[in-house]
Amino acid sequence: MKTVDRAGTRGVLQVATHARVDESVEIDTSGPVTIGPWAAIADDVLILTHEHTDPGHPVDDAVRIGALWIEAHAFIGARAIILPSCNHIGLGATIGAGSVVTCDVPAGEVWAGNPARKIR
Repeated sequence: MKTVDRAGTRGVLQVATHARVDESVEIDTSGPVTIGPWAAIADDVLILTHEHTDPGHPVDDAVRIGALWIEAHAFIGARAIILPSCNHIGLGATIGAGSVVTCDVPAGEVWAGNPARKIR
């Protein structure tokens, strides 16, 4: 797992006991990220917690930072991208491989696609 503080805000990463995060996962820790117990994050997932809102303004004015909470037993498939507009992946939720998650995912649901949407 690689962590990068892209916005320089020193966000915190908390990974619970028994969570599995592949070594090729990249997590932006500009905002706080919490990964619950027994959650699993597969190969090459990219998790972003900041976004540029207006590239025409100075950096401090153009960056929005959010937090992300991945609850227990959630699964994020290989090469998925979690964008900063997603703040919560619910208990036991599943994100399909290659999905682009733009919003919160409720507990127990399966989401996939670009943009990701509920498929079951």
